[in-house]
Amino acid sequence: MGPTLEFGDRFIRQVYILTICLTVVIGGILLGFKRPALPSFLIGSAIGLSMFWSIEFVIRRLIRPGKTQKTKYLLGFIALGKYTVLGVLLFFLFKMKWMNIYAFAGGIVLVQAAIIIKAIGLMINILRKKDPDQP
Repeated sequence: MGPTLEFGDRFIRQVYILTICLTVVIGGILLGFKRPALPSFLIGSAIGLSMFWSIEFVIRRLIRPGKTQKTKYLLGFIALGKYTVLGVLLFFLFKMKWMNIYAFAGGIVLVQAAIIIKAIGLMINILRKKDPDQP
């Protein structure tokens, strides 16, 4: 049987690591060349990472058997708290006139780019390991 494409905990952890590394590298580039865009990019990255983390957290908690009312309240509290913090960050971006929509959108899209990069890497590994004698 040939190699399979699986997305598990290791894949998710690698997406977090790749996203953080890309944030640091791109943040460093922005710091050197386009400093005013850095706060927008970092806040966009924080929003993208928090959305990915929220999806992972909620799915792990809601799919697990034996969920309780306490779990639902915890999920609601986390969602409200997260969006409150992100709303405050966005308020300061606009208030301080630091908003750069392109850098902000780039930060949000960074998690999706990391997922695509990891998926392409997995597919390349599968194609490389494929037995040439199989149809």
